[in-house]
Amino acid sequence: MKKNLVILLSLLVLFALVTCSKPEKSAEEYWKSGSALYDVENFDGAINEYSSLCKFYPETDYAVKAAFSIAEITKNNLKDYDKAIALYKNIEKEYPESEKSPNALFMIGYIYANELNQHDKAKEAYQYFIEKYPNHVLVSSAQWEIDNMGKTLEELQNIDMNQ
Repeated sequence: MKKNLVILLSLLVLFALVTCSKPEKSAEEYWKSGSALYDVENFDGAINEYSSLCKFYPETDYAVKAAFSIAEITKNNLKDYDKAIALYKNIEKEYPESEKSPNALFMIGYIYANELNQHDKAKEAYQYFIEKYPNHVLVSSAQWEIDNMGKTLEELQNIDMNQ
């Protein structure tokens, strides 16, 4: 009896491993499903779909977009800034040649400056971004952030009026 139970449990575990390791959908289907879930504000569901996309189709353009979307949801909707920073750092690590990599680096600085008020880390992140992508369209924004970090709204309004 025990032997049969062990065999049955072993088969169930093997079945679970086999069925869990195959994608249920194409990369595009995961993307569309994640986007639809996001549209109805099911952020956890969207993250799950995007995570599956990244897991099963890591070499696709969809994976880069999905990884960035996960980071954006984590920052904007879940307000988990530390996790969002880790996700943006991972984008730069996993997809260094993608068009999302510079944006991810910029967002790290942005979160440190504007959400966490950790100005030293923000400045460091922005400077790294500027050094790595000196011709990127966001360089002027990063430099503006560095130059005006910590200033009050009144101080910023006075700068704008004097220009």
